[in-house]
Amino acid sequence: MIVFTMIEVKARLLRGSVFFAGECIECEIIFTNVADGRKETCSQPCNHTNSDCSNQSYEMDRLAWASAQIHCQCTVNEARVKIWSSNSRTDRTQNQISTGSNASCTSFVPSRGEEGRCLLSTQPKILFCDLELAPGESRTYFYSDTIPFDGVPSYKGHAVKYSYKITVGTSRVQGQSKLLRLPIRILVLQGLGGIEHFLNKQENNSHNPFLEDSTPKTSLLDLAVDVLTTITSRRNSHVYNIVSNRGSVGRFCLFKSAYRIGEEIVGSFDFSDSLIICLKFSAVLQSEEHISEELQNPSKQSLEVTYTSFTSVQENCLHTKKTHLVLPIPFTACPEFVSDLVCLKWRLHFEFTLASSPLPAGASPVQLTTPYTDIATWQGPPDIEAETMTWDLPVKIIATNPLHASSISMHRTSSTMIF
Repeated sequence: MIVFTMIEVKARLLRGSVFFAGECIECEIIFTNVADGRKETCSQPCNHTNSDCSNQSYEMDRLAWASAQIHCQCTVNEARVKIWSSNSRTDRTQNQISTGSNASCTSFVPSRGEEGRCLLSTQPKILFCDLELAPGESRTYFYSDTIPFDGVPSYKGHAVKYSYKITVGTSRVQGQSKLLRLPIRILVLQGLGGIEHFLNKQENNSHNPFLEDSTPKTSLLDLAVDVLTTITSRRNSHVYNIVSNRGSVGRFCLFKSAYRIGEEIVGSFDFSDSLIICLKFSAVLQSEEHISEELQNPSKQSLEVTYTSFTSVQENCLHTKKTHLVLPIPFTACPEFVSDLVCLKWRLHFEFTLASSPLPAGASPVQLTTPYTDIATWQGPPDIEAETMTWDLPVKIIATNPLHASSISMHRTSSTMIF
């Protein structure tokens, strides 16, 4: 009897699936020799004794090598971006290596079979060489690596996509190489690398070589959270006058200048001194994807800026003196950044429905006072001439705590492959 064995490779992140650029990413990788439960007798006549066949069912399985690497894959929409248009076929050929090629079968190419170009990759680390596993035996290895501070964040837009993955490659002796990919999300906080370098330099200068240093070192995550808190906790109200070509519409106030992903944008309207009657307003949180002119595809119709709407709110505000709006920033949003291909910004897009002529007589509420309560009755006018005015207000949106983003992330923290 021969038992067919298989190798199961499982990669598991030790702390969520979202990280800051510059953090150390730790991953547990387990190799297990498992059996699929099928048993077959020798198909050809043989001189094996029962003991020989029995020993063959417990034969060791052998792996030649295993390596791990983190890489960032960049994919562009060729209908919008002309970059790599001349050598895009070459890039695909390098990534989608034929399975019939000997080089593709035995070498470790993390980006094999993927579209686009490998924009960033860490040095591959060898987990083991020549590993033997008995049926049911497991071996655990720990892989850790750091994303450079100057990397781009994970982003999926209309023209460009940046995706990070941990790739584990392994192969049996004289067998084809197999790849296991585990996606991760990277957030970038500008200036974090310089701050960490400055603090490390201060700690090294103040360290006494004759005394044992018992002061715990500040982790990069704690430092980044402190920076985020400092930036987004600054209360500095900004008041904007909303003016049309016919006069003042009202005033809008924002209480902060920068927001974290997952926060709420809170603003207030004041229509008490307006000359133009505002019937209704709507506000939409939008991202702006800017592609420079030299990278746009001239052969096809493409926009220099692409807008993507996220959360929105609208309100009827006729006869309203003061009101407010609350727009949550989803955790899935990408903070603003600039790369060689794309510039991502954020804005609040407002639309105001304004009365283009005075309201007819009797169009205001009439308040009737009684001894016990105030009752207001109002019959709205049947027809109102109106016009629409738009206004765009830039806002600054930065990264958030990766632990908070990981708690609701759709990225899985483990991946399994059997071969």
